[in-house]
Amino acid sequence: MKRLWSTDELGARWTLSPEDATLIAGHSEAGRLGLACQLAFWRALGRFPDEEADLAPTVIAHLAVQIGVTADAIEHYAFAGRSGRRHRQAVLDHLAIVTFDDTAEATFQKWLRSDVLPREPTSAALDDEIGAWFAAHRIVRPGAYRLDRLVRSLRVAHDDAALAAVADRIDDHMRVRLDALLIDDGEGAAYTRLSADPGKVGLESLLAELAKLELTRDLKLPTDLLADVHGDLVKRFRRQASVETAWELRRHPARIRLPLLAFYCVPREAEIVDGLVDLLIQVTHRITVKAERRVMTELLDEAKAVRGKTGLLFKVASAVTGSPDGVVREVVFPVVDERTFEALVKEALAIGNAPARRVHTAVRASYGSYYRRMMPKLLAALDFRSNNGTHRPLIDALAKLRAAEDDGGRYFGVAEVAIEGVVRPKWRDFVIEIAPDGSERINRINYEICVLARGAERNRKVPQAHWASMQR
Repeated sequence: MKRLWSTDELGARWTLSPEDATLIAGHSEAGRLGLACQLAFWRALGRFPDEEADLAPTVIAHLAVQIGVTADAIEHYAFAGRSGRRHRQAVLDHLAIVTFDDTAEATFQKWLRSDVLPREPTSAALDDEIGAWFAAHRIVRPGAYRLDRLVRSLRVAHDDAALAAVADRIDDHMRVRLDALLIDDGEGAAYTRLSADPGKVGLESLLAELAKLELTRDLKLPTDLLADVHGDLVKRFRRQASVETAWELRRHPARIRLPLLAFYCVPREAEIVDGLVDLLIQVTHRITVKAERRVMTELLDEAKAVRGKTGLLFKVASAVTGSPDGVVREVVFPVVDERTFEALVKEALAIGNAPARRVHTAVRASYGSYYRRMMPKLLAALDFRSNNGTHRPLIDALAKLRAAEDDGGRYFGVAEVAIEGVVRPKWRDFVIEIAPDGSERINRINYEICVLARGAERNRKVPQAHWASMQR
């Protein structure tokens, strides 16, 4: 039983009636309190307490106040002693409790099968409901072994019925596709790859997750296949399937194997989509962070000030004016060596080249040469949506990239794509270029990078359910 009770709950569930007071009268203080505890406990939970610890201290105190004794009196009462056993029989007679005969068992089974098990209660909640049923019907609760066997038998029958209901909805084509998951195709069973974790963040893991999504989509399982199945039951069957290997699943008969695979694969598709969104965020962040680190390292290496530049300038000027027609290597390098000039060039570049531009150049190089191959598959697999008008430009930008996937163009027209809400002001100089004819155009790769960065940012702020869904 729970340990904390409010005043209202104590009054509603643990208050003794005048008839109860008559039954309790005539005993010692410990006997009266023990008998009151046994009576109230059975009435509330349909069974007797085995010891004092089964009752919450607030309940004992509440009962003690009603019969005019101290709560400490319960310490002298033996629930399993002769008085305790005699009091239990008195409670059964007082409440007119009947035995758990065949009629009562049939009623109990019908109630459990139709009213309780379909709701998938937890073990603790199920035990509370069973106790309340026995208390309400005033039927003696059977022994723990018998009751446990009965409940487990009913739960197995309930699970078998749920599996059979789903199996009946799986047509012959779906059966073939589901069984194909368990066949070794030379790279192991597809089910093994489908149930694997994403692994280390990177392009390969993202492409592997896209392959998993394609695999689940190729099963062509109806989205309403499990529509009327309780969510907790789906989770329970899914856990059962997830801990079994492809070999173990193959050993099950079709009536168990196929619905178990359905219970695993239907929610797996949405799970992969959520994982893809997380990977997209992490990969995009990784591209930017690695570029920033690389540029910072380069800047630190390059930003080493060359000392004595005034003196160097004097030496170079003297050498040049003294031999204006001479060769640089013969006239200038003897007074200021070549490495000093290289250091001066690096220093000037480090000062004059904006870090933001260098970061963008590094991001572009990384994305264009390696990560860009994920874009077509990503756009084909995910459908980004939002009911917030603020995100409309980004949704339009993603749609444009998807539509332009096969055209092979390097540029977009300025009027073709969304700029506001997609391209940050500090990146616009990199995205919007001047064409040879003097008009403005959009650099496609740079635009894709901005779309990815903005999409990752939005996904960090907006629940994934509002952003990404399966393309079916």
